[in-house]
Amino acid sequence: MKHAERIRPILAALLASLLFSLNALALPNDREQPVKVSADNLEANRSKNLSVYSGNVVITQGSLQIRADRVEVHGNAQGEINRVVATGRPAHFQQQVEESTNPVKAKAKRIEFLVGSDSLQLTGEAHVDRDGNTLSAERIDYDLKSEQMKAQGRSNKERVEMIWKPESKPAENGNNEQ
Repeated sequence: MKHAERIRPILAALLASLLFSLNALALPNDREQPVKVSADNLEANRSKNLSVYSGNVVITQGSLQIRADRVEVHGNAQGEINRVVATGRPAHFQQQVEESTNPVKAKAKRIEFLVGSDSLQLTGEAHVDRDGNTLSAERIDYDLKSEQMKAQGRSNKERVEMIWKPESKPAENGNNEQ
């Protein structure tokens, strides 16, 4: 039990730094919210800088939510998070980036977050939804800083599919000036 008590603060710090990195585009108060992690199991190996949460994993902080069957948190020798891998049937990621919009939602069998480049790699039935505009493909690479995406299908039968909703037009006030 003493080993678990010693490693718990380290894991909390690692997870907090990960979630702060994810909040680059988050609501301003997300960073001020507590980080909550729940899972059926935790295995941590400090010498490998690896923590593995498994079984109904849910990680939340403000509007950020990650849900997966398994989440691996990889760190470097300095204890900084450099990669997070969430897997599931599917794994889910969502975060509200602006007050007036719905959350950005992503899901895939495997979601890999590369902390240094602030990017997501979604593989296996990948899907991103931002306010009803959707992108589906076998693989989607999503740069969180620039909000650029790159997608590829697996074959001719499983192609990239994008659906864009038309922009809402402002309501006319009845005055037709010419």
